[in-house]
Order: sequence, then C-alpha cells, then structure tokens
Amino acid sequence: MNATGVLRVRAVRTREMSRAAVSAMWQLYVDFYDHVTYETFLRDLGEKPLVFVGTDAGSGELVGFSTALFYHHRYRGRRVGVYFSGDTIFRPRYWGQTAFHRAVTKQLLRWKVRHPLEPLYWHLICSGFRTYLTLVRNFPSHWPHHENACPSWERGLIDSICRARYHSAWHPERGVVSFGGEQPVLKSAVAPITPDVLALPEVAFFVARNPGYRQGDELAMIARVDGAAVLSMAAKWLRKALRRHSARVAVPARA
Repeated sequence: MNATGVLRVRAVRTREMSRAAVSAMWQLYVDFYDHVTYETFLRDLGEKPLVFVGTDAGSGELVGFSTALFYHHRYRGRRVGVYFSGDTIFRPRYWGQTAFHRAVTKQLLRWKVRHPLEPLYWHLICSGFRTYLTLVRNFPSHWPHHENACPSWERGLIDSICRARYHSAWHPERGVVSFGGEQPVLKSAVAPITPDVLALPEVAFFVARNPGYRQGDELAMIARVDGAAVLSMAAKWLRKALRRHSARVAVPARA
C-alpha cells in the first residue's frame, strides 16, 4: 500500500524488535544526527526495555521511534517513579500528530495503575527545541519552567536523577548534560531555530538555558505526571480530532 501520511504508534519490547526494524531505526537516526556510531546506538537501545515504533498507516514503513525506560529512583528518603525518554525521532511529514502522545500516555497510565501511591516524573534531556516543546506544552508542571522558578524539591530531584544517570557529564551549574568532544548533535537542517521560532517564549528560554545546544549539549527536564496533566492532554487531542473532522467534512462554497 502507498504511504498515507497518517502516523500509527505502538509500544514494543526492545527484545522483540526484529533486526530489520533495528536497522531501519539506525538509518533514521543517522538521517537526523551527526557524530553517532552504531555501537553507541545499540548500547543505548539495549538499556531501554521499550520502544515506541511509529509507522505509516498505509505503507507500514518505519517513520519514527522513541526509546523508553521506567525505573524507580530514591530521593530524600522517598521512592519516585521515573519515565526516561531516550532517542526520539519522527520524520517531518508526521510531526504534529497525536499518535505518539497517545501511546506514551497509555504506558504512563499503566504504570500509575501498578504504582498508585508513587509519584511519577517524566525525565528527558534535549538538544532540540521540538522535543523540549513536546514536554513543556503537554505537562504544565514541568521544570525548569520559562515563567516560574524551579522549586527546591524539584530542583534537587533533577540534580539527583542526573548525578545518578550521567555522572561527570552532568553540569548542575548550567543544568545541562554535556559529554564533551563530538557528541551526537541534531543536523542543522532539522528543525532549525528561525527568528519566528525564537520569538516563542519557551524556545527563547530553552536557548538561553542551553546555549550549547548546537554542539549537542542537552537541557535536563522533568515533568510531573498526574491526573491534571493527562486530562489536559486528552482535551488537546479531542480539539485536534474535531478540527481534523471539520476540515474533512467541510464543503467549499460554490458560486
């Protein structure tokens, strides 16, 4: 079948991924990033038990993916859940669709059902503004925030998570993860920060907090996953679906 441009996303256990699918993921990765190696890609993939696989609804071609890891972290004597979002890449034709967000939210809800009394935080590090916007525009309680100061507890949680995960690559004074040298970096032609994009207050904040994004430095973020955030996302998906439906059924006026 021919490609339709409609995105479908399903969660797949990494150990169940076929060699062909992993190869397609790697090709997608090198299409978007410089300074990457296949060995590092496989090592990072092996750490993540879950992959959100994006395919075209018509052709079935792999057009995007996001790796993921759920784990428990101890902070100030309390156990919290962490959803760590790893490499996330989708071809531009499929940007702006909600299939990925729906698939992620389903997994977040499943985790909360299993651990109802344990706080859950989405953690990611990002050098690209689109990944950053995915988090901040879907989860109101996120940090660092472009308007609100980071509370002491959340600031300490970011530091604790990053010290445990990234060791000396974590730079708390800047709030970024930087491995130095030739670290993976998004290709300049992929989602460049134009003047119009920079005019967005969230993006202006991202650039100010992470001026080394062009060299692959990654801003460390967390967001609280709670009922309010999930309801907000669901309402946003419904509005988008209604707009798409209205566009399909609208009949142009004829003279």
